[in-house]
Order: sequence, then C-alpha cells, then structure tokens
Amino acid sequence: MVTRDANGKFIKGQSGNPAGRPKKEREERFYEVAITAVSFTDWREIIEKAVAQAKRGDPTARKFLADYLMGLPTNKVEVTGAEGKDMTINLKWADE
Repeated sequence: MVTRDANGKFIKGQSGNPAGRPKKEREERFYEVAITAVSFTDWREIIEKAVAQAKRGDPTARKFLADYLMGLPTNKVEVTGAEGKDMTINLKWADE
C-alpha cells in the first residue's frame, strides 16, 4: 500500500510503483544470452585488455571504461528566449 499525504501526493520516500517496472521478455532473453556467453573470467580478460589499451592512450577504451565505471554524463541545457531573455510558452490542447 502506497501512503499519500492529505493532498493525495506521494509521501517522500514512498514509491508510486513499489514493484518497479516489470522486465520485458526481450530484455530477459538478451540478458540470458549475455550471462551464459560471457564468463567472469572472459569479462575480466576483456576489462584487463581495455585497461591496457586505455593506458596506451586508446580513447575508445578510455570511454568504454569510463561509461561502465562512472556512467554516462548528464547533459543540462538551459533554454532561453532571444538574447537570453525570458521565453513565453503557450500550450494548446489537441481537442480545442
């Protein structure tokens, strides 16, 4: 049961979907293929090779390791009007 406040909003720390999104069959099948095809020993060798290549200056190996170790960076974009001034946004409903 999800707890809400007097206004019907979720209480901080409470999930609106405690079970999470169910896994899709296709994702599960791809995961099974990957997990059975690549042993821990294989993966260790792949990572060690990438580390050696990155140390030699290979930018692709550096990116591969950084993406796995730190995750992809987030891009923040600030949108402004002409010459950095405020922007007006008008919304119109499709059924109007």
